[in-house]
Amino acid sequence: MRVLLICHAEDMHDLYDYAGNESTGLTAQGWEQADLLANWLRSHELIDALVSDNLLQCRLTAQRIGQGLSLPVSVVRELPSCQSLPSIDVADNKSGRTLALLTEARAASPVEDEKLLLAALDKLFAEHWESTLAIVTCHSNITTLMRALAGFGLVEIRIDPTSISEICFVGGHWRINYLNRSPHLTQPTVTPRNVREEATQTQEELEDLSTIVRVYNRVAMNDLARKRQDDNQRIRHLLNFAKLPVDLRILDIGTGIGLLPILLAEDGAKQLVGIDISPEMLELAEYLRLSRASEPAARVTFRLAPAHALPFREESFDAVTCRLVLNHVRRPERIVKEIVRVLRPGGTLILAELLGADNPVKRATQNAIEERRNNAHVAARGVEQYNKMLADAGLQIETKDVVSFDRELDEWLASYLSDKADAVVVREMIEAGLETDAAGINARRQNNTLVFEQRMYYVRAIKPGVRTPS
Repeated sequence: MRVLLICHAEDMHDLYDYAGNESTGLTAQGWEQADLLANWLRSHELIDALVSDNLLQCRLTAQRIGQGLSLPVSVVRELPSCQSLPSIDVADNKSGRTLALLTEARAASPVEDEKLLLAALDKLFAEHWESTLAIVTCHSNITTLMRALAGFGLVEIRIDPTSISEICFVGGHWRINYLNRSPHLTQPTVTPRNVREEATQTQEELEDLSTIVRVYNRVAMNDLARKRQDDNQRIRHLLNFAKLPVDLRILDIGTGIGLLPILLAEDGAKQLVGIDISPEMLELAEYLRLSRASEPAARVTFRLAPAHALPFREESFDAVTCRLVLNHVRRPERIVKEIVRVLRPGGTLILAELLGADNPVKRATQNAIEERRNNAHVAARGVEQYNKMLADAGLQIETKDVVSFDRELDEWLASYLSDKADAVVVREMIEAGLETDAAGINARRQNNTLVFEQRMYYVRAIKPGVRTPS
């Protein structure tokens, strides 16, 4: 039997002292770590079973690994979280007693928690004997198991030729950093098992995803309080249109700072999952969720995932919300197809998209302006284009509406931290078309301020079939 003990990625505790809740989501760096780990495991390890303890940071890390390997994640709620071994205060490490103090500190460790952990692991090992088992858990649990194995004397420590092991003395105690590593030697790659076939991404799509991540990681550096205030009114406007009932399981695609799923939870939704491909945005979303410190916010989780390859089983959600996502991609029909796949029969899609001008020439000008402000923008499409896209995917439009919001140009540019040179060009393009409404956005001056209309297309669409119980 092989057991891979995987410590969860960096969580919010590592950056924010206020996050006193033991279970938190991941930071931006944590999501990037989990993504790199998933990709490495995909090419270097053949894993038979993937389990996680019940901590949120562990579950999110395991889910990202499972997404990369197409493996289900089993959450073992019986795994306790052991406390870390107390640090050893050594006033004079030249005394030669440093190693001896390790055994003295052993007596102060939480023995009862250790017994519970080892019993749960023993049961887990028996269930997966003669297989390769990956366990995602916290560092203290991994440390506890390693200490127990060393104490029992039933584990062989093997050191291969030219391998490297490292221990260090930090903060008054010894630490094993790693054993028997050979990163300098050629590592074999493996072909993953049971990987769900996905349509090959074109070079253009890969470039689109890379641009989206780069742009929205930058946007995340903006003023969170101001963005939350700006978004709140527009999101509430959308929810008034959506009229979603309570007690639903809802997926929010392109969640950004996570305000939409949090508001849905506060309105009575049963379970919310928000996905995004920007790690920085997901850190802000988790920050916002933790700062709410409420029972509804506890029903919200966030995942790093692309909209065109959702890491969920068929018919997993009662409703899907998708706001300002399709205008960033060249093949929006792939996202709509994935939405239909994860919706239950009778489930609801709430779509809110940037609407292009009816005149194709004006729409082209509008898209040129949008792209200059936001490099991730691809196209604002027309009503008929969106309607056809939804119909081709098998969705039935129940309600639709065209709405508009007045936006001040300076605020609009600031929200994306637009480059000064790009901001100048955007302003010149809008000013040049004031008299003729060249972009179809009704741009105008109000008290020496440039204002324009941002039009949105709201759609409530239904997946045919009888709604099944959640």
